[in-house]
Order: sequence, then C-alpha cells, then structure tokens
Amino acid sequence: MLSQFNIPYISYHATKKEAVQALAKEQIQPTSPKANIAFKELYDEWKGTPSFTGISKQTQDNYVAAFKHLSPLHGKTFTAIRAGHIQTLIDGLVSVDKKGNSKPLSRSTKDKVKLLCGLLYKYAMQNDICNKNYAEFVKLQKEERKEKEIFTDLEIKTLENNRGLPYVDTILILVYTGLRISELLELTKFAVDLKAMTITGGLKTDAGKNRVAPIHPKALPYIRQWYNNATDRLIFKGDNEPVTANYYRKYIYYPILEKLGIERKTPHATRHTCATLLARAGADTNAIKMILGHTDYAFTADTYTHADIGFLAAEISKI
Repeated sequence: MLSQFNIPYISYHATKKEAVQALAKEQIQPTSPKANIAFKELYDEWKGTPSFTGISKQTQDNYVAAFKHLSPLHGKTFTAIRAGHIQTLIDGLVSVDKKGNSKPLSRSTKDKVKLLCGLLYKYAMQNDICNKNYAEFVKLQKEERKEKEIFTDLEIKTLENNRGLPYVDTILILVYTGLRISELLELTKFAVDLKAMTITGGLKTDAGKNRVAPIHPKALPYIRQWYNNATDRLIFKGDNEPVTANYYRKYIYYPILEKLGIERKTPHATRHTCATLLARAGADTNAIKMILGHTDYAFTADTYTHADIGFLAAEISKI
C-alpha cells in the first residue's frame, strides 16, 4: 500500500512501541542520505563550499597538507570515526628526514589537522550527517618551551658571502627587516619607497597591518635589485609569478640552508634574529615592537609621523 503512494520507509520494527520510539528519534535526528559517506568524500564536498573556496591560497594549502596527514581515515565512514581515532592519529604524526630519522610534527601542524577535522564536522552537522563534533574532544600536548632559534653571526656572514646565489638575498631581507615570510611574499613593488627607504606592508595582527617599516641599509641593495625586475610582486619566480609561503619554505628556504651548511631552523628564525640583533645593539624597546609589528604595541601605519619613521630608521641602523 505504501509503495502505491511512493512513500519511502525509514526502518522496520517488531512492535508499535519500538516504531514510535524510532520515529521520535528520527524527528530529533533525521537520517541523512549521506549517512554512509566516507571521510574523503565528505572532504571533497567541503572543498567545494565557501569555507574552502573563500579563503586564501596559503590557508587552502595548509588544509590540503593537513588532509594528507589524515590519510588513515580517508576510506572510513565518517560517522564511524570517533575522538579516539583522531587523537591516536594526531599523537602519532611524525616527519622523516632524508636520513630516515623521525620526529613528532610540530604543535602548529597538529593544530591545523585538528582544525580541519573540526571544520569537516561542522559541515557534516549542517547537513545532518552527524550530531557531534568529535574533534572538540581531541587534546594536543603542549610543546616544551624551546629557546628561540636565530641565525648566528657566522651564518649571516655565510649568507652574505653567497648572496649571488638565487634567493639567498631574500633570507637576508627577512633578517634585516623582521618581516614574516607571508608579509614579504605579499609585498608589491608599489609598497616599496626606495627614496624614503621604507616598506609599507604587514599582515596578521592589527599592529602589523600596513605598518611603515624602515629599510636597513644592508637590505637596500637586495630590495632594489628585486624592485628593478618586478612588475607586481616584489619577490617572484619565473615570469613574475607569485611565490607562496609553502613553496618558499620547501623549494627555496630549506634547500638554501642545506646547500650552505647552515643548521636547519624555521623561517621564523629570521624574525627572531632581527629582534635579537636590535636588542643586542641597544635599540629602543618600543622601536623593536614597532618594526616587527608586535600585537602588544598599538601603533599602526596610520599613526606614524615622519619623526617616527626617522626614529625607527635610526634604531634599525644600529644593527
């Protein structure tokens, strides 16, 4: 009789009581037609939503990399995955170097993996595929506080002696400006004022956005050379193609360190090095914060005066 009206059934039950209970549960949490969707299938669907298409290329790359770390879950039914599965997987994430040595992945990388899982659960809940975000129950271990990495004077000298090699000068620009990698790679030549020896740029924090920073005399020739060859982005590859932060790390920064025999350290070490050089040279504390765009210093580019820029230029020249 039901088939005559083309009404789909939900489930069969032996008694009316069981059927009523099942119906009540169904009204609270409807059965999704995608209840058996696999983890990878859900991820592929999510990639077509504004949550992915509407974010920056760099953030997209971070999520793609995080998804690769979740490969043991790719074929599993999404609703069958529990917090324990994700926790065990994240706890066991390691990186292996060329010599076969392994070490746990950084807290930052694990954060990105957990964040991606949370976004997928949010998407699944919006589509009635599940009703609980198991990523919320995943706990990440705190990393031991390490001494901040910096480039030694000898390593900086090594970079300067090899400045003729492709892209070595970009590492020196980072060291002498304190810019983050993403900030340098997002800069256009129009943000550089060679005459005033300033750069207008910055990302990430309110204090860092659109700040005006002085160009250190040692960085000026490197920046000028890139400026003279650029059409848009200051730092580029090939025929003026933009360079992403991930590409820079993988194919430029780390290979340069290895080639020059410099101890491996994260790109953020260039920023720590700039701060250390400034502090060691006796630069004003507030000047250091302004140059680096730290969040605990409330100035922005809009509040800088010509006197401020002159002050910062004098302080950074102490290096």
